Amino acid sequence: MLHAQGGASRVLSARDRVVLALLALVTALLFADQNLMAPNLTQIAAEFGFDAVERDTKLGSLLSAAFFLVGGVVSLGAGWLTDRWSRKWLFVGVVLVGEIPCVMTGFVRSYGELFVARMLTGIGLGAALPLLYSLLGDYFSARARAAASAVTTFAMGAGIAGGQILAGAVGPVHGWRLPFVLVAAPNFLLVVLVALLMREPRRGQAEEVLGEAGAVRETIPGHVTLVGSWKAVLKVRTNALLLLQGLPGCVPWGMLFTFWNDYFAQDKGLGVGPATWLVMVVGGAVIAGSLLGGLWGNHLYRRDPRLVPLMCGVAAIAGVVPTVLLINAPVHTGGGAPPMGMLTVIGAAMGLVISLPSANIRAMLVNVNPPEARGAVFGLFNLADDLGKGLGPFLIGPLVVALGRTGAFNVAAGLWVVCGGLLLAARGTFPEDQRAMEAGLRARR
Repeated sequence: MLHAQGGASRVLSARDRVVLALLALVTALLFADQNLMAPNLTQIAAEFGFDAVERDTKLGSLLSAAFFLVGGVVSLGAGWLTDRWSRKWLFVGVVLVGEIPCVMTGFVRSYGELFVARMLTGIGLGAALPLLYSLLGDYFSARARAAASAVTTFAMGAGIAGGQILAGAVGPVHGWRLPFVLVAAPNFLLVVLVALLMREPRRGQAEEVLGEAGAVRETIPGHVTLVGSWKAVLKVRTNALLLLQGLPGCVPWGMLFTFWNDYFAQDKGLGVGPATWLVMVVGGAVIAGSLLGGLWGNHLYRRDPRLVPLMCGVAAIAGVVPTVLLINAPVHTGGGAPPMGMLTVIGAAMGLVISLPSANIRAMLVNVNPPEARGAVFGLFNLADDLGKGLGPFLIGPLVVALGRTGAFNVAAGLWVVCGGLLLAARGTFPEDQRAMEAGLRARR
């Protein structure tokens, strides 16, 4: 059972559990927008009169870059505000700001309008992440945060995969626009429920070294500037390593989210249905791997905190093997059924292994930062994450022109090796940085 705080006997109240479930559902729907275009890139290109190159550059690269880069930049300011303002009302606001342009995407009349709508939708996703993990840090103790992070990561992954499945099923029949309306509309009601039910936790209430929540003092320095908060975050070596790994680590995810559905449907000859199934299998395995990784990370943390970054680094490097096997699978020529059994097994292995680090990386960031800095650190983390996802398709576009899709995707997959190396380096910094953070909190009692 997950305790509201590590050193106390009380557990999360029924109301808190309902709120956390609502936050997970809102998050899933918010992130469902992220990959809605992927199954129908060719259909969208045909509507706007784009050829194959313009499909990959204007729809794949530029729109993805605008979506993620705007979200990443916004997350910096959102992270700073997270540490100083009411997280409840900030969350309500960013959900509304993100879902309105998502709905409007279903009614755009030109590529310019589509570009603006996708860019504005990125604001909601970028601002939500610092808020969510700041809240989790105050609901759960260090010993439960990997599992709690896994639930949030699960919600994100389920939303992304579910949105892609929805777009793959609805798009070919009812057009590519309808999925945008379907995933955004429920959040207008759900976020009202969050506003009515949520009681914001006190900052630091889950820190074992501070004792009971009632004894926590308000120690949030309101005079710290935005740049000052970044400098303080980057002085922590584990922060620097985990933020840095986000750039190479997210480029392959940007490739997968933006191009893979269309790549397997068109270039590999599977068709939209089987390609959507394959990407769905990868997405489902990513969801399972995120949950498994969080639970495994909790177990490893209790044995030895150094084992957590070790597991993350090994998994990131090992995941390259099934990814490359998928990218280089033979082209289906149309004679008989495609080899879906083999591709499904490889896709499941890829998604399972490569997603093991995700929940643990976020939990490590919470554990090495004091309550008043978690919004700032997750603002920077989201910027690095979104830069990787946004620049990934943007950089892959020219590589596609030079090397073809297969060659460009192989280069992108290799960046997970760099990511794994940086995660392995955190093995030597993570326990020490957490002890330093706890010593700082202990001095406040």
